Amino acid sequence: MLESLIDRIYEAAGTPELWPNVLDCLGDYAASDGSVLMVLPPTGTPRWIASPGLEERLAHYTASSSWRSSGRTAQWRTLAHTGFVRDVDLLSASRGIPPCRIDEPFWQVGTTIPLPTGDVAIVTAERRADHGPHDPGILPRLDALRPHLVRACQLSARFGAERARVTTAALNRIGLPAAVLTASGRVLTMNSHLQERDEILPCGTQSGHMFKNLVNVKLLQDAIGNVIGGRSAAQTMPVRTFTDHRALIAHVLRFGGGADDVFDAAAILLILAQVGAPAAPDNGLLHVLFDLTPAEARLLRALAGGSRLQSYAASVGVQPSTVRTQLTSIFNKTGTKRQAELLSIVASISMFNGQAAPC
Repeated sequence: MLESLIDRIYEAAGTPELWPNVLDCLGDYAASDGSVLMVLPPTGTPRWIASPGLEERLAHYTASSSWRSSGRTAQWRTLAHTGFVRDVDLLSASRGIPPCRIDEPFWQVGTTIPLPTGDVAIVTAERRADHGPHDPGILPRLDALRPHLVRACQLSARFGAERARVTTAALNRIGLPAAVLTASGRVLTMNSHLQERDEILPCGTQSGHMFKNLVNVKLLQDAIGNVIGGRSAAQTMPVRTFTDHRALIAHVLRFGGGADDVFDAAAILLILAQVGAPAAPDNGLLHVLFDLTPAEARLLRALAGGSRLQSYAASVGVQPSTVRTQLTSIFNKTGTKRQAELLSIVASISMFNGQAAPC
């Protein structure tokens, strides 16, 4: 049974929806009614997944916020022991806190696993109060399983963190300042375009905020609350700036994996955009998107800036017929037939250029 359970644990590391079955098997292995996997962030509400038979109790437990005042939760969070511990041993040594209260009618044996994201995972096997505490002899069996649980949990957390990093890096490539945040507003990752902004605090700051200006902090908290609370699919907020007079806005969107992925702390995607008349895309981007030659890219940028064919030809010292040939090639490469249609496409991609012209 142990080998089969270990295999399932590693499968669940990459397939989060398998965790309920793993926890059910873990409960059987620990002579319990089921198991719970709870992830506690530094701030905010815990994320959890449980054996099917324990889901209703856990839903009530977290929805009522009783976990905040629970002696058990506090003890598990601070536990530094690198093995499984029975709650009857853990809590009876702490100011005489009864290990099995009326509102927590389960005995537990569990372990704490620190995650690379700064969260803490708590894995507990639980049995009803009338069955009595777990036998001490179960601890060596569970300790043999713990290294596999630790690796699987840490792998799962890294998968979610990497997905957030790749998302912000992709937006960085097209010139968009972006960050991924938790539901409480803690920054998980931000790209270099965002880090360069004077309005942004350096990564790793102890304040837990992203913006320097407290007005921006409050606006972001409100926007996140509306998105997480389901009151809005997305929010747009103004951002106060320090170095120039151009207005900035932040788009706050829901971002996250599946509902079963308790290790993925990413909840919010923030994209910073500058308000103003967008500049034409640069030559490199036009080449990547449409395979335009440098001369064709220069022509398209000139047309987007308001130049006419005749005046452009004169300015670069070529015949108007040459410019018209270049324009025909641009039409073919972009799948357009008229200048108005072509310039509409240019306007639609200008937001990815990472620059803005003054209004």
